[in-house]
Order: sequence, then C-alpha cells, then structure tokens
Amino acid sequence: RVLISSALLWWSTRVGLAGAENLAAPSRLRSSVLSAQEELPDIEVVGVEAVKDWAGQRLVKGEQSFAASGLPRQPSPDSWAGVVVYQIMTDRFNNGDLSNDLANMPQAQQDAMAGNNWTGVPDWRHGGDLQGIRDRLGYLEDLGVQTLWITPVLMNDGGYHGYCNTDPTTTDPSFGSPEELRDLVADAHRHGITVVLDVVINHICDPATTYASPPEHEPCADRWNDMYWNGTADNTSGVGMNFSSSFFPPFRTTAFFNRCGANNVADTSGETAAAVFGDFVEGMFDYNTQNQDWQEIFTNLLKYWVAFADVDGLRLDAAKHVTADFIAYLSTELRAYAMKLGKANFLVIGEEASREESWKALGLGRMMSDPEDPEKHGQVPLALTRRMLDLKSTYLANPSFPAPGLTSLYNFNMSGTARDALRCDQETKSIEDYFSSWAREILMAQVVPQKGAAPDAHLWTVVELHDWPRFLGLYPNRTDMLMAAVTWLLTAPGAPILYYGVEQAYNGNCPSQIDIGDASVASSIREVCDMGAQEMYGSHPDSLKRQDMFASGPWLLGSSIEEVDRLARITNATPAVSKPWQVDEMLPRDHAMYRHTRKLVALRRSCPALSSGSIVWHEAQPVHCGFMAYSRLPFGNGSDAAGEVVVLINSRGGGEVLLDSFPLNGNVNRVDGQWYVNAMNISQRVQVRASGDSAMHLMTSGQVLEAGDIMVLVQEGSHLPFNDTLGIALCKSAEVSGKSGEVSSGTLGRIGTSGGACGAILSLAALVLNTIAFAP
Repeated sequence: RVLISSALLWWSTRVGLAGAENLAAPSRLRSSVLSAQEELPDIEVVGVEAVKDWAGQRLVKGEQSFAASGLPRQPSPDSWAGVVVYQIMTDRFNNGDLSNDLANMPQAQQDAMAGNNWTGVPDWRHGGDLQGIRDRLGYLEDLGVQTLWITPVLMNDGGYHGYCNTDPTTTDPSFGSPEELRDLVADAHRHGITVVLDVVINHICDPATTYASPPEHEPCADRWNDMYWNGTADNTSGVGMNFSSSFFPPFRTTAFFNRCGANNVADTSGETAAAVFGDFVEGMFDYNTQNQDWQEIFTNLLKYWVAFADVDGLRLDAAKHVTADFIAYLSTELRAYAMKLGKANFLVIGEEASREESWKALGLGRMMSDPEDPEKHGQVPLALTRRMLDLKSTYLANPSFPAPGLTSLYNFNMSGTARDALRCDQETKSIEDYFSSWAREILMAQVVPQKGAAPDAHLWTVVELHDWPRFLGLYPNRTDMLMAAVTWLLTAPGAPILYYGVEQAYNGNCPSQIDIGDASVASSIREVCDMGAQEMYGSHPDSLKRQDMFASGPWLLGSSIEEVDRLARITNATPAVSKPWQVDEMLPRDHAMYRHTRKLVALRRSCPALSSGSIVWHEAQPVHCGFMAYSRLPFGNGSDAAGEVVVLINSRGGGEVLLDSFPLNGNVNRVDGQWYVNAMNISQRVQVRASGDSAMHLMTSGQVLEAGDIMVLVQEGSHLPFNDTLGIALCKSAEVSGKSGEVSSGTLGRIGTSGGACGAILSLAALVLNTIAFAP
C-alpha cells in the first residue's frame, strides 16, 4: 500500500491525475511513446520494400544523433579474451529514478498493489533502472569489472526481466529513455568498462494477437525443419494470424513468423525441430528467421543501437532457438557495420543453451564449415551454406574475425561441470576430464581465437547467472564453498561472469520473517521460497535467482555474509533512491567475500596466463569435494616456464589436504631449485626440484590446505610487493602509480581495452605453480 500510494502521489503531483490515469494503460503509454519518437511503418500498408528502406534510414539517423551528442566513439578492445564480465538484472540491481517506476508497469500489478494484494511481489517489477546502474559504476570499477552485461531494456510487455520484447526500436520507459541508455554506455566507458546489450532475437510478444486456427505443432515444426535443411523455405506455409492493433507494425505479416504454436518445457529444452520453430509460450511469436527480408530489417534495427548508443557488443538471447543462416547473417553484418564505426572487434555472443555440443558448434565461429569455401562443411543445413556463400566476401574482409558465426558463446558444458563438482555433486576429476572431452574438441574446432589468446579464452564462463539457482541456494551459509568456486572461475580459462551479488555472497534464500500483506499473502510467498530446494529446470522459481540489490526493494533475500544477511526482508517499503555507492549499506566492501573476489579479479587482470593462456592439469581427485591443482601458461610461450601460474584449490568437504610433493605436468622447461611464493600470502614459499628421473616436483614441506583454502604460487622475484589494500601480490608487469610498487585501484579499474577512454591494457606478469603431490 505504501509503495503504490507514494508512487501515485508523486506522479499525480508531477503530471496531474490525467497522467496517472494514462499510466494505468500500458498499451496506450507505449503508443504515445512510439508516436513521440517516430512513425512506425505498417508493413501491411506500405509493403516490405518500404519497411526495409525505413530500417536502413534509421541507421543514418542513429549515427547523426550520436554525432550531435558530442560523445566520442569508443573503439573495441583489442581482445575479449579473459575479460571479467558483470551481469546485471536491470530491474533488481538499483532504483536510481523514482519518476519512471510506473511507466510500463503491467495493469495487473497496479491493480494488485492498489488492493494491497502483494502475493505476486516475487515476479513484479521492483524499480531498477538505467540510472541506478549509472549510479553504481564506481562500485563496479572498484571491483575491477571490465565488461557490463545488462539484461534487456528495449520495449517489452512490462515483465520485470525484459525478455518479452514488443518493440526493438525504443527502450522501456520504466528502465529509462534511449538517451539514458546512451549516457550509461558513455559513463561506463569513462570508468573503463565496455557494455554488452542483451537483445531478444527469436520472438516478439503480443498477448492480444492470436492464430486464426490452432497450429499443428509438431508437423508444422517438422515442415519448417525440412525446408531449413533442404534450403527451400516457403514463407506462405502455416496458419493465419489475427494481428492486434498494438502489434509492432513493421512486422505485421505472417511471412515473418513460423506459426507452429506454443512449446512445452521439453520442446524448449530439447533439440528437436520445435526448439527452433515453435513459440516459447503462448503470446511469444517465433520469428521466421529464414526470411531474408526479415533478416535485413531486424538486423538494421539492432545495428541502430550500435550507432545510437555506442554499445560494444550484443548478447543474443535464445540463440539456440533461431536458424544458423540467420546467426551467420546477423553476426557478419553486425561486425561489418561496427567496424565502419571504428569498432573493429565488436562482440557478438550467443546464449546457446543446447545439451548437444554440435548445436552450439553450428552457431559459433566457423559454423562447422570452411569459411573460405562454404561448400566444404560438416553436417549443416543447406540454408546455412547458401547464406555463407552470400556473406563470404563480407566476413573474409574482417581481419579481426574472418568467419560468419558468433564471436563467442557461453561455455555451459565446462561451467556446469565445474559448478556441480564445486558443490560436491560430482567428482572433482570431472572438471579435468572436460578438457580432454569430445564436447570441448568439437567446440574448439569452430572457434576463431582472439588476438594473442588461447582458443577458449573469450568463451563466457559462469558458476551462477540469472537462469541458474544461486550457487549457495542449497548451502546458504557456506561462504568457503563460494570462495572456492569464485577462485576457479577467476583462474580458469574463459571470460568469467560475476552475476550481480556473487561478491556479496547472495544465496537466494528468503528471510524467516515476511512482513508484507496479511497472513495469506505471507503464506503464499513462503510457498515460493520453499520451492528453492527444487533446482531442476522449470521447477526452481526465477525470482529466487533474482533478488533485489537496493535497500528500498521489496525482495531482499539472503547472503552467507552476516552483515549482508541482516538486511534481508520481504516488505512493501517506500521507494527511495539508494545512497551513494561508497556508503550504501547494500554494498559493503570490507567483508571476506568481496575482498576475495576483488583481489582475484586484480590478479587475473595482472597475469596474461590467467586471462588468455592455456591450462595444464596436475591433480584432480576422483572423489566428491576433492583437491585440484592446475597451471595456467601464457599463450605463445612454447615451453618457457616464465609467466606460469599454478592454482591449488581444496574445494571443501574432503577435509584438510597435507601437501608434501607432487610432479608437475606439461611440456614446460622449469628450473631446478626455483622458489615460488603464494601470492595470497608471500610468507609461504615452495621449491621446484628435479627427481632422479629429471621430472620436476613441487616440494611443499608438509604445508596444509584446509577445506576451502587456496594457494596461487608465483616465481619468487616475479611479483610486486604485497599490496595491503588488495590483499595480494600482483605480477610485476602491472602498471604502477604513485610510490614504487603501488597499484592504484583507479588503474585496475581501467584494464581491458586499448585506446579511447578506457586506458591501457594491464598485462601483469605471472602467477606460477608447478604441480603437487599430497599425502592424504
């Protein structure tokens, strides 16, 4: 009651009651926002060629608007290898502008709030916006973030997550205006942070639009799939559509949709034709991504955000659920256009969540084909081969990426395996086994590596994200487990994603007290909370993965850090702008989890071996909760041991590990007698010694690794003096400022891009460990 009354009171005093009444009709608001910006052509009236012309002209306007802003274009990073990514669920991160809270709020939520019925609060809009992200860029810089990924902010049906897009030409006013998006990107660049915009590419939403008759779901999907593989797409097949007056006018034609009807969970999560050609759910209409007119129009609408807002990359949501010929066209055209704007290494990353690695390989890089001769290929659809032949001259002209597919994707196979092992759900050795698996081999065969980096260095890796339960969901107080997981994430190959709040040890657990609504409301919300124990796909509530991170949010869930957990509450608090990040009680920075994350981010950014190198395994126990040891080797060093980093992790439940000695693997020329120090505690020293057969061993003199402990060993003399602020010794190649041996947090906040406002790349030298054998 407080939330709705205060918000409506504010709004009525600002724009009058007529304005407040207009807010109660989101569809009318969307129309007024659109008409204020531009007139959208109706394809049924003007025809497809006119819509194609309009989409192309928008690009020119986007470029002109950016030029008029006076902002400088930000060049691409030289490499996306190993960058530290921070993912933000926009609605749940921070409310920086109270004036937009009601702008695209669904009518059902407004009615429920007015009636003091808070049952739906877990899945409601909570008020986070673009201004809220801008207000915390200093916090992200302090943490060491290099790339910011924000969930969709383009116009949608009012859902808090933004994934039900209704209009790709403008932003959702509840998140902010297009100009505010551009300002966020510019501010991020000033903080040394690149921005990747999340966009929905496989469907558009409109609950008022229906099919003229019920589709024959499986036969329809199979028919489209046959045409896809045979290269004979027919845009006229399928049932008709009853388009509503609110449907996005440029796409108001059946030719742009597959029209196979809604999937069930098995369809969407599987690898059948329905996964590509069926609707996610009723009201989410699946694009006919084989239609080349649609491909051109839609791609130009996405290019607009590169022109207008200067974003550095696009994250393609649900890339699994579109055809490969469209992935080739979209990826090639985006990179080519961005290159014309000075972004020579534009990032196109796809969310390819298939179980089968061959599905992922089909969309990545070379796309299971020879880019120079697309008619030489593996098992690929004919539609892809024909599209690659059309695109060949364009993608081969790109020196940074002479291939048609996605620049990168999520390494879900490696990430899921590591997450399970680090939660003791499978053997630790399963992580090592992944690196010699067929799954990795088929993916690596398609990769186009980033400059000076190992092939997998730019694939995104996770231990949690917005679609996965929080890592600590079933272990709400085990900070040590999360520390071990984050250690792996930040020292393993790939580009690690820090999901917002991981540095605050969020666990997605509800507080014991629910102070919202009456007893029935509290009971209903408690049922949602209790479902957190069910982590199977489709059974775990998304709301438990997406807790609020601002003090006035109604959905403040738990943390394994006591001072953070004390703030957990579920209540209808009065909306308020957060305090400055430096003094915000939601962002404490002196506890163990934040310090641990920050120091490892800094270490990763200082060591080329960690950010862009390869991996050599020394030990991974074939038990649950086991010990593991591995080296990271700088790319291109051959057999030279300089710059090697060795990491030891005792993940948790197996108890303490007594380190005595163990052989160091890999074809590396290590020096007998070389001393190494633990970068986390430089008083700890170990030595590499040759055995009788000349094999190198790491002699650890009976040191003990307690459950949850880690060691990162570097060659003695290769590191800077211990940094008391960070709590770690960085590599000597780090940039320094001020007194000798001191690294400023400002410098660390600007690592990752070359040129432009982002400053220089920090390439810190080497963390080194060599191999360990231990006595149980």
